[in-house]
Amino acid sequence: MKTISETLNLAIQELRAAGVPNDLLDSQTLLAAALGKDRTYLIINFSEQLTSEALEKYQALINRRTTGEPLQYITGRQEFFGLEFMVTPDVLIPRPETELLVEEMLRLAQGINQPLIIDVGTGSGCIAISLARELEGAKVIAIDISVGALRVARSNAQKHELQNQVAFIEGDLFSGIEAGTKADLIVSNPPYIAAEELPGLQREVRDWEPKTALTDFGDGLEFYRRLLREAPAYLKPGGHFICEMGYRQSAKIQALVDRNIWTAPTILQDLQGIERIMVVTRR
Repeated sequence: MKTISETLNLAIQELRAAGVPNDLLDSQTLLAAALGKDRTYLIINFSEQLTSEALEKYQALINRRTTGEPLQYITGRQEFFGLEFMVTPDVLIPRPETELLVEEMLRLAQGINQPLIIDVGTGSGCIAISLARELEGAKVIAIDISVGALRVARSNAQKHELQNQVAFIEGDLFSGIEAGTKADLIVSNPPYIAAEELPGLQREVRDWEPKTALTDFGDGLEFYRRLLREAPAYLKPGGHFICEMGYRQSAKIQALVDRNIWTAPTILQDLQGIERIMVVTRR
């Protein structure tokens, strides 16, 4: 029999030896998950002895984490924009920098009554659902080519009781959207990692997150080419297209913008000073 404190210390050593970052936080999060408690419980009850059943369950979770499996896939949860989202290996894990995308969308939607928004490549639905919650009366069309991702996104919409505001469509970019649909805003966080960059990614990303959501298996720019070419047919004049960009992609993506169709891009930096978001407006 081991106490919570002793168990955590052993797990931290095991995770550290396996090269897992954030070993303290991960060990606590996984033990809390194994016990069905929160991390505060562990701190308050550090001297409590654990049952053999709890220890076995916890060790199984630690073993998964030592292989590089992301913490979020093990717990099945990730917070984004103040909401908890279910995540599985069918979807990318929502990142904090993508919250900047939502913030800019909310700013651009100010003054638009019941805006229609298209979210291309919705994944877990974190962008679409966050926007639906924040924008009363908004309608969001959320598209993804992955059936598994759509299953997760629908579950997240139901969890937050926003299924009446978000419509999910299986499709490749805009395929599946009814002809004549004109949105006020189109948003996308597309696959943007170049194929040659995949081997150098952190193993949690490279080995576990869905490849089709990470990369276009080319130069990382193909989806931007398609989005900038296809989006105008589904966007009102004066409507905005907003996308997230990868590290060092900004100049290349801006060069793809046809100034006969779009206004000059507006670029927003994330907290690390990386040019992360591009906004263009349809002429």
